[in-house]
Order: sequence, then structure tokens, then C-alpha cells
Amino acid sequence: MQTNMYDDEPQSIFVFRNPFRFLSRKGRQIGAYVSGGLLAIGWWVFIDAVINSAIYNGTVHMGFEDWFSGILTTFGMIVINLIDKSRLQGEAFSYAGSGLVWKARLFLFLGFALIAGGFAGSCCVLIIKYIVHLNSEQPYINYGIAGVGQNGLIMLSTIVLWVAQNTQEEFEYSVRL
Repeated sequence: MQTNMYDDEPQSIFVFRNPFRFLSRKGRQIGAYVSGGLLAIGWWVFIDAVINSAIYNGTVHMGFEDWFSGILTTFGMIVINLIDKSRLQGEAFSYAGSGLVWKARLFLFLGFALIAGGFAGSCCVLIIKYIVHLNSEQPYINYGIAGVGQNGLIMLSTIVLWVAQNTQEEFEYSVRL
């Protein structure tokens, strides 16, 4: 008798099982703490560069254009992780109809757009302000690298928190009234 590889997990759309199924409730808490740690490290790297630019008596200091990309990326992380993940799946029997599904997907898209825009902005500031304009002089190049590193860590933090919130055990159900 030939068994179907999809029988053991009828909810899955992939051939392979969920590789993060080993994350239990404790694992999800650890994921949330790791995500918060990555966010804190990202902002710490950036604020360290801001303090160094204020102390160093050079010709260029970090301005609002350096701050703006990190703020956008942080807002994107907040928007993405505030969305109820069960609202992203189109369920015909939901009480609010399909209007709630497209709104959740729209806010998810806006969150990812904020993150992508913040990361692209930090890369542009690094290239235009610190590499082209200042010819990659030290310590100025470090300020741009700190901005890109900050946004990269915030993006990684968003991914870790998304995975930690979305993994459920096989027989765990969310009951909502």
C-alpha cells in the first residue's frame, strides 16, 4: 500500500514538515527574547556611532538622514509583529468576512515596505554620504556601516520574532471567543 506523504500533516502546503516544530512554548519565549536582544544590539550599535560622531571633531556629524532609516525599520517591525497571523489566511467562515483578510495583508505589506525602505535608505546614506562624498575616510565610513548594521539587525529581529510567534506544536490550538 502506497502512503501519501501529505497525510501526516494535512495543513501543510510544503513537501517537508515544519522544521521549527521543535519550538515549544519555552522555545517561543526564547525566540522573543533573542529578537528583543537583536533589536537592542542594533540600536546600541547605531547610538554608539552617534556618540562617536559627536565626540570626534570632524567635518561631518550624523544627522536626521542617518536616524530616519532606523526609525522606519523599527516601525516596520512593530507593524508586522502586531498583525494577528491567523487573519492572514482567507477563511470563508470568519465572522468579519474577507474584508479583514485583505486589510491584514495590506498592513503586512506596508510593514515589509517600511523595513525595505529603511534598509535601502541606510544603504543609500552609506553610499552617497560616506563613500562617495567623503571618499571612504575613517572614521566616517564607520557611521554608515553602523546604520546598515542597525537596520540589518532589526530585520533579523523581525524574522526571529515572526518565526517564534508563528510556530505551533502539532496539537496546539488557539481558542478565541
